[in-house]
Amino acid sequence: MNKQIIDRVVISGARGFVGKNLKKFLSKNKISSIPISRQNFKKNQFPSLKNVSHFIHLAGIGSESVAQDSFVKVNIDLTKTVIELCKKNNIKNIFYFSGLGVSKNSRSSYFISKFNAEQLIKKSGLQYTIFRPSYILGIDDYLTKNITKQIQKNQILIPGSGKFFLQPITIDDVCKCIAVGLQSPKFSNKTIDLVGPREITFQQLIKKSVPTKTKIKKINLELAYKKALTDINFEYGVEDLNILVGNYVGNHKKLQNLCNFKFKNIESLNT
Repeated sequence: MNKQIIDRVVISGARGFVGKNLKKFLSKNKISSIPISRQNFKKNQFPSLKNVSHFIHLAGIGSESVAQDSFVKVNIDLTKTVIELCKKNNIKNIFYFSGLGVSKNSRSSYFISKFNAEQLIKKSGLQYTIFRPSYILGIDDYLTKNITKQIQKNQILIPGSGKFFLQPITIDDVCKCIAVGLQSPKFSNKTIDLVGPREITFQQLIKKSVPTKTKIKKINLELAYKKALTDINFEYGVEDLNILVGNYVGNHKKLQNLCNFKFKNIESLNT
């Protein structure tokens, strides 16, 4: 298999959890990257994008409120700008981070915005790889921070039964997947579930993650949604709940065949 030639890559959302880890990983592997933040988009000011082979589009939001930008403004409009930047600067490849569970039948506002962004990319004429990640775990990831915050209160809330399945993947494996994809034409024009090797229920994940002295309490799912809508201090937002209880699992075998390396199990992490 011929490896693709990588000049430099651009990373939007480079200040986020995935972006920071990816930039560090690529640097260690001698791949130069140009970070772009949402401030660059807001000011419409960008660094030189000459000699760039791939645009890795991570920037996005998973929740919205009156005080924040909307899903349309960030997840869709930002993607339109990224496509324009690629065409203007002759960047032929785009990697996009969508979400596990996204489909044309999505009813969640977040998923709908991600699906529409996917469609823009597929129709752009660019070579694309769309990754649909499950929860990405590592130091300072979103889910772990939420759990840690609840542990500090000495109580973890589990919405509903807790028996809905997740398929988390480690941040190290995510970075490896992207690095492999940058060099492999096998990833071109594919939509790929970015998931770990093991399916696990949220209840199992919590029980393995928290100290034994921490109280675990289940909350009625309908009540959890009501609190998410009315209490800004509640542990979960509406979209958090939509994703968490959706039973979203993916095709790890396809990812394994494309990447051809041994994936870490989440037991290797100190969540």
